[in-house]
Amino acid sequence: MAESLGTPLPPPPDAFGRWLFYLSRGFAAVGGMILVAITLMSVASIASRFLTSKGLQGDFELVQLGCAVAVAAFLPWGQMRGSHVMVDFFTERLAQRSKHALDALGALLLALCSAGVAWRMVIGTLELRASQESSMLLGVPTWYATLLMTPSFALLALTALYSAWVKWQERTP
Repeated sequence: MAESLGTPLPPPPDAFGRWLFYLSRGFAAVGGMILVAITLMSVASIASRFLTSKGLQGDFELVQLGCAVAVAAFLPWGQMRGSHVMVDFFTERLAQRSKHALDALGALLLALCSAGVAWRMVIGTLELRASQESSMLLGVPTWYATLLMTPSFALLALTALYSAWVKWQERTP
């Protein structure tokens, strides 16, 4: 089980791991700032609705786009911390070596899936841009959000690959 989010986590000992660690933490910080901005905008919209009976136009569109970008930005940090949900009910009686091998396999599968998502997001971004799809009220191009989410999934693929390598190394005595 991963430690509490309040528990400080030391960076990995190797240079690549430290780079991923700090980059992932930076992505999560940006995601947090996006959520703070969305919260402030929502409070302003609610206050405006209360005071003038008119909220900020398109606030829910910005909440949708911002939350998608923020959530994607948190994923690599969750992988580096080892704080993604793990169901170990079926593996709790296995030897440590087997658990580490399965964890490495799971991280490798996550790396492959997130790399696939990043690849498809690049294609989707180009297609959304070409079709000029935009939000209904504000007319914000929707490809902006997919463009901003793509690096998060690419970083998730790298952090998952790194995690797979670390877990694979841990399986040997």
